[in-house]
Amino acid sequence: MGLLRKLKIGPYKNLASKANRCHPNEIPLDKGDVLTNEAHEVMRVWVTNGDGSSIWIAAQILDDPTTFGYLMSDTLRHAARAYAATWDIEESAALEAIVAGLSEELRNQTGEITTIQKGSLI
Repeated sequence: MGLLRKLKIGPYKNLASKANRCHPNEIPLDKGDVLTNEAHEVMRVWVTNGDGSSIWIAAQILDDPTTFGYLMSDTLRHAARAYAATWDIEESAALEAIVAGLSEELRNQTGEITTIQKGSLI
């Protein structure tokens, strides 16, 4: 079963900040790190209930794909912490579930991906 069919979006609160938002369902950045002019967005991911995901990657920001892998590892650990806090589960259980889903999808490669914009985004 591909990612598009596996994707289930649970009940959620609209997390978007009222100020300076581009989309009503975007994650607000007002309570996070201070982003300076030296900060660069590397990836943006959106999901649509029943319609899969939209992913943009600015590969020119990190010159080595291995570094992108390190970033993904950090991202998965942050995701596990977020799932643990949001859904009242153990962080280790959340990480195991995330890694299991990642492993399954990489192993089976059943979902189709379509490249809409090739090359640099910037």
